[in-house]
Amino acid sequence: MSSGKQRPTPGQMVLVMAIGAAAIAFVVVVTLGLLGDGVGTGNPLDYYRAIGRELTDPGNWRVIGLSAAAGAGVTALVLLLARRGRR
Repeated sequence: MSSGKQRPTPGQMVLVMAIGAAAIAFVVVVTLGLLGDGVGTGNPLDYYRAIGRELTDPGNWRVIGLSAAAGAGVTALVLLLARRGRR
């Protein structure tokens, strides 16, 4: 039975950081899009239309994907440099 005190593997760290970077990018991109697309104009349907536009915009998904790749790349580089320093 695992005690839960084991260090994560490098692969797990890269995956977690990629997901974290993508999640942060998603929140930022959608929030900025919602604020810029007319939320609060008095029409209750504007909110749902704005969400629909943000979730279907390929540019937003490109930013989210690039953020995930950057998070994974930076984490892999840091882990590689840390491993080299220990030797």
